[in-house]
Amino acid sequence: MTKSKTAFLLSTQILGKQSLYMWTFTFAEVLNVKDTRKRWNHLLTLMRERWPQMCGVRVFEMHEFHGLHVHLVTNRFLDVNEARKLAHQAGWGRIDVKQIPIEGAAYLGKYLSKERPPCLKRWRLWAGFGEWAWTKIKDLITQSRFSTIYRACKEWLGWTGKKGFFDRMKFVAWLEFRSAVEGWIDGCGPGGKPLWMCCRAELMEGAAVERPF
Repeated sequence: MTKSKTAFLLSTQILGKQSLYMWTFTFAEVLNVKDTRKRWNHLLTLMRERWPQMCGVRVFEMHEFHGLHVHLVTNRFLDVNEARKLAHQAGWGRIDVKQIPIEGAAYLGKYLSKERPPCLKRWRLWAGFGEWAWTKIKDLITQSRFSTIYRACKEWLGWTGKKGFFDRMKFVAWLEFRSAVEGWIDGCGPGGKPLWMCCRAELMEGAAVERPF
């Protein structure tokens, strides 16, 4: 399961205590994805003006034959007739809505597992909206030897921003190899010492692989 899908599923659990409402917005004709996104932003603005307390998540789905669809999950009932008027105003076509249990939101998670279409490159396939704290991908911590060593190095060396990113990756990969060979605790140096307590000579002693610094 991807981090994006995990964050989405956690968010839907936060969003609703008992049940949710799933909306699907489509067009009668196929539009290019940029026009579709513009119309979606327009519709969401209209809906939030009409229902200021509305909050939820949206998911983009690229349909094989019908273009981009937008799915919306909210935790409150919205008048479907009013929503249709706003959708018509924003240039949308058909609307479908149904009440679902919290676990029903996992159905939308399948769209996040599909291969991303080239036209959606660098797009957020899902996003939260409204005044609530949804789970973001950056909130998830992947637990692995590499990630543990990276976090230890980040704290030790004060890494910030993206400058020198590839050099950092080489350094962490080198430490990961050293840790495996020497049997070091992940994120530590010889003798279980935290990295910030180790000097470079200790980390390099007996290294069979050229150091990346």
